[in-house]
Amino acid sequence: MAPLILLVATDLTARRRIDHLLSDDGYLVAPSSSFHHANQLLDSVSPDLVIADVRLDAFNGLHLALRCRANHPLLPVIITHDSADTLLAGEAQRLGAAFIVDPLTDPSFLPRVRAVVENFRQHQQPIRRWRRKQFDKVIQAELGAAAARVCDVSYGGLRLAFGEEPPLADVFDVTVPGAGITVKARPVWRFRSPTTDEFWCGVELLESDVPGMATWRDFVDGA
Repeated sequence: MAPLILLVATDLTARRRIDHLLSDDGYLVAPSSSFHHANQLLDSVSPDLVIADVRLDAFNGLHLALRCRANHPLLPVIITHDSADTLLAGEAQRLGAAFIVDPLTDPSFLPRVRAVVENFRQHQQPIRRWRRKQFDKVIQAELGAAAARVCDVSYGGLRLAFGEEPPLADVFDVTVPGAGITVKARPVWRFRSPTTDEFWCGVELLESDVPGMATWRDFVDGA
């Protein structure tokens, strides 16, 4: 299946021209004209890349990049602008996004799109089978001697945040002291957050301990 790109720009003419450029290069394009609509699409489709203009009415492409880093940490983002701006470029880099000036005239635009899409497809997370649930309060977890914060959970896994990158085995125990739960898990993806400077780790639970998994599901249902 052709890669899917979420293209976000309020300027209709520019959006259509970039849409045609990407479509002619073999991509499926989901166009969006606003930050809010793009947010909805992020939750309903699974793009391989987000391309967003800096100007999005009351918001901008950097807000969308920030949202991606919080909820889709491995999803690549390219921020576009019609002129060079070192401050915007630096902020995009801090958020882990690429910055491209006037993609319609930049000959490096399509090669960079191809490179980031190929890299994402090689390293993307498996499709989630369960919906994630976020906590309104701070929940602590432990991996051996390493303390972590639980960001969100699902029946099949959880996302952990560490102050520093810990050594992670191929399989390890995750303990949630406040809930009295210990489950076996394995790391699926890792990412250094550009917004909080935490080290994030996506964890998949191993369903070898059936009673333990039943307790985990009760914990998730009560989150």
